[in-house]
Amino acid sequence: MTQRESLEDDPWLLIEPDPGSLSQLCTRMGVKGVQVEPIPSLNRDFIRDLRPIYGITLLLRHKPEKSHRDEMFTTNNNVYFANQVVHDAYAMYAMLSVLLNREETIDIGSELLNFKEFTGDFPPMLKGLSVTNSKVLKDAHNGVSSYLPIGGHLWELDGFKRGPLRLVPCTENSWLDAARTELQRKLDIYQRQQIPFSVWSIIEDRRHVYQRRLVGKAYLRSAIERQLDYCDPNWRFTFRAHQWEDEYKHALETVKDLSVQDRTELDTEIEKEMVGRPVQELVDLWLQNQDDSIRLYSRLGDEQAKHERYENDNVRRQHDYTPFIRTFISRLVARGHLQRTVADLS
Repeated sequence: MTQRESLEDDPWLLIEPDPGSLSQLCTRMGVKGVQVEPIPSLNRDFIRDLRPIYGITLLLRHKPEKSHRDEMFTTNNNVYFANQVVHDAYAMYAMLSVLLNREETIDIGSELLNFKEFTGDFPPMLKGLSVTNSKVLKDAHNGVSSYLPIGGHLWELDGFKRGPLRLVPCTENSWLDAARTELQRKLDIYQRQQIPFSVWSIIEDRRHVYQRRLVGKAYLRSAIERQLDYCDPNWRFTFRAHQWEDEYKHALETVKDLSVQDRTELDTEIEKEMVGRPVQELVDLWLQNQDDSIRLYSRLGDEQAKHERYENDNVRRQHDYTPFIRTFISRLVARGHLQRTVADLS
């Protein structure tokens, strides 16, 4: 079996939901600090670069042929599992399969917490039906499989199956490799059956990720500069450091998700690593840190622009254009334009 690194090689893979609408789906359900991104490649480095990943979903246009494994499931009361009973809401079931099993690491909001608590003892079918009775979930509102680590194992949550399926042992560090192997096995089957699919990741909001990395870069810069000041007070003039000063002026504005204690511990740890290094090595490290920070600023800017685009697209999708269309048509009729156009076409 040949492993495919790219999922975009086949022209019939046409179901590509909009990442903005999927991210907004999570937001409308009350979830904070997450976004949904496509996985166009099962390349290991590509997937690991998306970390932290909370779960991976596989969306299908229609159900594949059944196999013996489709009848297998694992009983576990610690896994929240709901059958998919609303067939045009597969994306929402996919998101819920991940979100309701990762509330320890994701701020899923009070509405989803209340929903999970209320339906926690329901059987899977009734859990699925409860989705249709939740105003928040109905308002948020698409077969689907979700993969995520729970209790030391990789789990598959497929709403069309009788229950969740425990796959292989894993840790928080190894579960992505295990998920890649399982995904590749399934995708090879779906390609042979010519079933359109798309793979998605539920990840931490990349703006938070880049902000957190910029915080680390800012403290690394401070530690390097303190050590350089100690070793060579004139290093700033020698190496023209003033040319780079403006590049960092906004870095500490992103210090929002580290407590004071976290920052102190981080600062102390970095300080220890700088002691005893030669001046030239410190300068090289300072310049590399500058380059890394510039790239992070660029990525952060791209993410902010992307989220603004998501929000604008969401407003356009939800806007009611009916009054405008009615008024426009009535004006065409009143001025005779519509009649002339119809006559020309006939």
